[in-house]
Amino acid sequence: MQSAARLLAAAASPRHLPPRARLLFPRGLCSAPPGQPDPRPDSDPDPGPGPGPDPQLVSALCRVLSDFRGPRHDLRAALRGFAPRLTPAAAAAVLRRCRNLPVPSLRFFLFAAAEPGFVHLPESLLVLAGSLAGARLFPLLRSLLSDLPRSALSRDLFPLLFRAYARAGLPDDAVRAFSSMEGFGFPPAAADLHSLLFALSHNGLVEHAEAFFRDSAKQFDPSAKTYTILISGWAVVMKPENTRKLFDEMIERGIEPDVPAYNALIDALCRGGDVALAHEQLKDMQRSRGLVPDAATYGPFLRSACASKDARAALRVLDRMRTRNLTPNVFTYNAVIRLLCDLGEVDEAYNILNEMATCGEMPDIWSYNTLLNAHCKLKEEELIGQLRFGMEWKNVVSIQGQQLTPS
Repeated sequence: MQSAARLLAAAASPRHLPPRARLLFPRGLCSAPPGQPDPRPDSDPDPGPGPGPDPQLVSALCRVLSDFRGPRHDLRAALRGFAPRLTPAAAAAVLRRCRNLPVPSLRFFLFAAAEPGFVHLPESLLVLAGSLAGARLFPLLRSLLSDLPRSALSRDLFPLLFRAYARAGLPDDAVRAFSSMEGFGFPPAAADLHSLLFALSHNGLVEHAEAFFRDSAKQFDPSAKTYTILISGWAVVMKPENTRKLFDEMIERGIEPDVPAYNALIDALCRGGDVALAHEQLKDMQRSRGLVPDAATYGPFLRSACASKDARAALRVLDRMRTRNLTPNVFTYNAVIRLLCDLGEVDEAYNILNEMATCGEMPDIWSYNTLLNAHCKLKEEELIGQLRFGMEWKNVVSIQGQQLTPS
């Protein structure tokens, strides 16, 4: 496989990037092999927080990366003057701020790593990998990782790869990344399997997730969490019949379902329109299993009621949650507020807004924006002004950093 430097050079002018021999930088990141002490002399295992990066230096470097983003720009020459002042913390800050410039970020990463005595923070590779993966520059990312010494990698890198490949609709590549873990010195554990299954399942690739789950049955003992992830995946694609098969299979294998497993099943049934059966499962988890529902258990019932424009059903679910001292999250509250506003029950929506604050779930910009839209439709200009003043007084707009957009 071509190295990252050679792939970059192929798209650039004849000016040279750091040669391959320097790309291998055995000291390019401050990580030791798993389970091994840091081999560098005088290394401090817990150096404590160091000084923060120079903000002016970080801003200047970011401008350079932005200005020299073209394939024929000599970014290395533009960066050379900054080398004496470049620190690992500054490099990490630049990579974080330039996530939307993946190729210049890669060139900057290689430039810094090639400087004598420079040691990248482990975070920097994760940020760069996320930037390249987000832009779907997978060939560059693969060649970079293959060129790095194993000591430069970390286990945290692989869940990032699983998510990136799954979002790009590349399930086979996600599975290959999982299978390559042992070759990089990270034998996959159950947590890694769950990361892979979750990435596939929640990106509409649950069929591939379940197929890999079947193939890896001899390597990993499934748990309730394993089944919960797959059940949630089938819920996303709204195939409740598959969720019931998996749930029944879990019980047949002697795996005791827990609250998250029931929550996933209830969510799948509600999404599929079988709310009555979802209520039966709610009763079963309490009577047969002795499990106590949590706020996430009732969320699907609330969302189902909102989707069917049944305000009375939504308020009944809220009443049931109140009796159990359970609080919906802000997203579920917002769904109820939107439903009430759509039905013209603005006063009841304000009651829900006040309840949110009382229960410790502070309303966000979407909570208020929904009410603003309702007042706009009703041409209630005085109430619009009062609500805007209340938002400014509570500093909601500046906290959220978003614009109000009443329609």
